[in-house]
Amino acid sequence: MKIYIIRHGEAAKSWEVDRDPELSLRGREQAQNISDILAKEDLNDFQIISSPLRRAIETAKPISKKLNKEVEINESFIEIPSPGIDMPERPSWLREMFSKDVDQFEKPQADWRDKIINVTHSFTSPTLIFSHFMVINVLVGYLQKSKKIVTFYPDNCSVTKMSLNQGMLSLEEIGSSQESVVN
Repeated sequence: MKIYIIRHGEAAKSWEVDRDPELSLRGREQAQNISDILAKEDLNDFQIISSPLRRAIETAKPISKKLNKEVEINESFIEIPSPGIDMPERPSWLREMFSKDVDQFEKPQADWRDKIINVTHSFTSPTLIFSHFMVINVLVGYLQKSKKIVTFYPDNCSVTKMSLNQGMLSLEEIGSSQESVVN
């Protein structure tokens, strides 16, 4: 069973300025482009899931229209929790998180990571997940058995492909990457 996780398109504002920005014009173009690419595959049996954040939902909309399917919002795939971190402090906090091993996470981040992995293992149908930089890294790092939270830098609208077979999740293809702004 196929599971694709797609990073949202470019956000109109950065993470430290707006907790839930919409897509930029470029981000909307990226969302349409990835929809066109995905539509070349047989996705009729796929469910579409998105993080509750606008940039992920807006990235999912073009393919949901093409497939005539609703986007299911799933809190499990929201960006890394940063409770108690003020907006201006978020970039430095996130840079600090980049260098941590997953066993150094505090409870909110450890619970968030576990939930992502457990929910992904529980899928019963092929799935498109529209989500975020750190969520993708959780799954890729887990599947690569890495202790690091950040194992690569997924580009906006990159598609990372996994499969789930008899409860075993495996990595099929890592999405395109580049040194990018986390937004």
